[in-house]
Amino acid sequence: MISAAVSVAVFIAVILLTFKQPSCKIPFSAKRFQIDYGIAPLIGVVLLLGTFSISPNVIFNGVIGDSVIQPFAILILFMSLAYICLSLDATGLFDYLAIRTVNAAGTSGRKMFLYFFALSSFLTLFTSNDIVILTLTPIIYYFAKSTKTDPIPFLIAQFFAANVWSAALYTGNPTNIIVAQANNYSFLGYLEWMLLPTVVAGTSCLILLWLVFRKRIPARIEAPKVAANSAMKDKSGAIFGSVCLVACLVGISLNSLMGIPLWQIPLAFSAIVAARDILLFYSSRRKAKGKTTNNPALVQILKRMPWKIVPFVLGLFIMVESFIAAGYMDFFAFTLSTKLSEPLSSTFGMGFFSSTVANLLSNQPMTILFTRLLQNPAFIVSTQTEQAGPLSLVLGSNFGANLTLIGSLAGLMWRKLLNDKGVFISFKEFSKYGLLIMPAVIFFACLTLFLQITL
Repeated sequence: MISAAVSVAVFIAVILLTFKQPSCKIPFSAKRFQIDYGIAPLIGVVLLLGTFSISPNVIFNGVIGDSVIQPFAILILFMSLAYICLSLDATGLFDYLAIRTVNAAGTSGRKMFLYFFALSSFLTLFTSNDIVILTLTPIIYYFAKSTKTDPIPFLIAQFFAANVWSAALYTGNPTNIIVAQANNYSFLGYLEWMLLPTVVAGTSCLILLWLVFRKRIPARIEAPKVAANSAMKDKSGAIFGSVCLVACLVGISLNSLMGIPLWQIPLAFSAIVAARDILLFYSSRRKAKGKTTNNPALVQILKRMPWKIVPFVLGLFIMVESFIAAGYMDFFAFTLSTKLSEPLSSTFGMGFFSSTVANLLSNQPMTILFTRLLQNPAFIVSTQTEQAGPLSLVLGSNFGANLTLIGSLAGLMWRKLLNDKGVFISFKEFSKYGLLIMPAVIFFACLTLFLQITL
């Protein structure tokens, strides 16, 4: 009983540290270090081990997993796709597309708003929401600065679009991968269920964003004249990387016919892209011969890789495993099954509940916890209800990130990125837009999913 209480206390402490990210002084030194989301879960695991609340077997299960969920495979899949996408970004392809978008809108602020929403949505379908948010945000900032335009409507639209359209594909968000793997959804099987709710959600989100911001979007702007080709640093690399990304997604979609573990496909393609980047890196060093040059693409990519997501996700999986070992999950799963006992309550209940809890725990910890609850033997419901729960969880894990800035790690990183550039969006202001727009978006998406399941 004591170990169970320790597990809960440590989990709560880790979530708080993730949000607060305090700075601590190193003993006997003037230096300080920050306890961020990459360090906090590791501290939690050490505390659980130090108090004998978990055994090495719990750590093994939290990393390797079982036949249902394999955390290491989830991370390899996500990190491999992240490398391919960041390598593509390093070629200048995303900057090129953004400049083409600006030029296509011309002097119309309204077209610019629509086109940036569409670009964020399109890129999210083929990359992931976090990468799109962190890549397009600086571009929108510089566009707004150069045109003396209020950046808030465009930034909020970009952020909301990325977190709504990320629900469409298996690879759009790490939370999608967690749920899909646990419920044995193939790439195409997942798409079959999630495409229509995402389209409905994306359309309703755009309409509501327009209603909220229409008075702040200028009818006419002085568009900057920039040649799109000037942004392309490596045209052949952009073509090579795009072909690899599309081939990777096709391979993932046909995985059920190949009979190999899903994570091996993106790993293989990321290795191909990395091999090219490494060859270019050593080639540039030989040509430089000691002269000062710009950082090669490989260095930029490695610096931008989301390395901290690895200890964050693995640490949280280990802590959820500690709940299972302590016996808490059976009680929570049974209680949840009594509340989500039929398709209607399961679809809407899980959709709204998970999106709300995402803003207490952040969406990835919430998804890991809820996925384990839905997989627990004590969660006993009908077949339709069993199907509704995980699919609605996907909606909640993606859409909940738009309710407040603490709904996802991307929200915290996005705000810091903007603060560093002098654009300040308070938690209160962001939540105002989130609460005005997202409940209706969640409702329409859940309604669409419910009709798909029951009709």
